[in-house]
Amino acid sequence: MSAKLKIMIMVALMGSSAFAAASGNASKHNASGSKPSGKYTITCNEYLVLKETDKPVIIGYEISKHKNGKVSAAEVIANVEKVRPDVDEYCKVNKEKTVWQKIKSAL
Repeated sequence: MSAKLKIMIMVALMGSSAFAAASGNASKHNASGSKPSGKYTITCNEYLVLKETDKPVIIGYEISKHKNGKVSAAEVIANVEKVRPDVDEYCKVNKEKTVWQKIKSAL
């Protein structure tokens, strides 16, 4: 993985961690007390139109976001390299599903 790509993943992780810290417990529950629907999760259609250099960043962001930013950069980079081929194949077939659905089953 190139140094530029690692830097991009680190920036995405820091942004995700800062967002998680800033939102605190208030964002974990809506008015009904249930967890949010995850409406900001990236779909496979959205993922497929990205530039190849952006796809690992998105996967890293998804991993960090769904682990509430409590994951090290080294873990995210290793996970990105592990699941990216699976995500690419999955998204070609399941365009309406989310990228996270494949990531969580692959980890």
